[in-house]
Amino acid sequence: MPRTFTCQHCGKIMPRNPRLKKQHYCSSKKCQNARRMTTNIAKAKNNKRSRFLRQSRNKRWRDASPAHEYQKQYRETHPEYVERNRDLQKDRNNKREKGHSPMIVKTYALSPQPLCDGAYMGFEVKKGKIVKTYAYMDQWQVQHGLAAFSRVNPG
Repeated sequence: MPRTFTCQHCGKIMPRNPRLKKQHYCSSKKCQNARRMTTNIAKAKNNKRSRFLRQSRNKRWRDASPAHEYQKQYRETHPEYVERNRDLQKDRNNKREKGHSPMIVKTYALSPQPLCDGAYMGFEVKKGKIVKTYAYMDQWQVQHGLAAFSRVNPG
């Protein structure tokens, strides 16, 4: 039996403990926590009761410690974080205002040619933007010899 092993978490080569048959993790805290975590995950996968207990424990903790309270407390104790976030948000807002958004929002359905015999794609327009390019089908028939169009809505 070899006298050393390679830790599966940190990758260090360590001397084997003679009292253990199979040793895969060294004795450091981080590696032992990793070992415990993989064991618990394996248990939860195979055992419904273990999974249920873990989920109920996590739910109790989430109910007792709401995230918004944690965030509020963090912001109160870290004013430099709040100031930095405020400055970054101002920069993001300025960048958004400077660049004009394109007029057409969804361009994947645009068809410059008629789709079938005289059928063209119509567009829904909101606030100067073409929002949905697939929303409206129209068919126009041209009468030869006359300058008039007749409109037939197939929908």
